[in-house]
Amino acid sequence: MSAPNVLVIGANRGIGLEILKSFMSRPCNVIGTIRPQTTSDPSFKTLEGTGAEVLQLDYLDENTIKKAAIDYGDRPLDILINVGGVPPSPRSWKDQTDEIMVEKFRVMAVGPFLAIKHFLPKLKMAHNPRIVNISSSFGSISTNTFGTCMAYRTAKTALNQNSVTLAREWEKEGLDLTIVCIEPGFLPTRLTDFKGEDDMETCIGGVMKVIDGITHGHNGAFLKWDGSVIPF
Repeated sequence: MSAPNVLVIGANRGIGLEILKSFMSRPCNVIGTIRPQTTSDPSFKTLEGTGAEVLQLDYLDENTIKKAAIDYGDRPLDILINVGGVPPSPRSWKDQTDEIMVEKFRVMAVGPFLAIKHFLPKLKMAHNPRIVNISSSFGSISTNTFGTCMAYRTAKTALNQNSVTLAREWEKEGLDLTIVCIEPGFLPTRLTDFKGEDDMETCIGGVMKVIDGITHGHNGAFLKWDGSVIPF
C-alpha cells in the first residue's frame, strides 16, 4: 500500500507547521503551502527545511488555489488540512469594522471552501479521503458565554457551517468523503501574540490522534483536540 498523501494549507508557522512536522515523522508524502507573498519570509526556509514538498497558495486569491491544485498533479489526496488563519483580535465589538469582518470571513471560511472545491478531484481519487478544517471553540454559538472577537467568531462559525453543509450534501450525492472540524487548543502562536494556555506538543499530539481516528461516522463533526465533541 502506497504512503498517504497529506496536504497542509498554511504550513509555514504555528499550528500548521507543527501538524506538518508530525506527518513528516511518519511514512507519508507531505505537502505544505505558503502564501506567494511570504516566500521572502524566514518561515519559508523553515518550511523547506522540513523536507516537505511546498506549494504556493493564498486563501484570498482563488487563482493561486487553482494553480496549487494543478501543480499538485494527478495523484490522490488522502488528507487535506485547512489551517491558515488570521488573528482573533480585535476583542471588543466596538472595534470591529467591515474590512475586518470581511477579511476574516474570506480567509477562514471562503478560502478553505475554495481549497476543498479545487482539490476535490484529487480527494475523490483516494481510498479514504479526509478533510480536516482547523476551527476554534470560538466558532461554537451555544458555548459563547462571554463574547469578544466577533469577526473571528463569525468566520469560524461559518467554517463550521460550511463543513456540515458539505458533509450532508456529499452524503446525498453518495460521495465517500469525510469532513470534520477540529479545535486545536488555545496555543501560543504568532496569531495569538504568543499567548495561550495550552501546551503545543500535547495538543498537536491530540490533534494527530483525532485525525487518525476519523471514520465516516464522524462526518460533519466538531471535535476538540482531546477527542471530545464540541456543540455547535
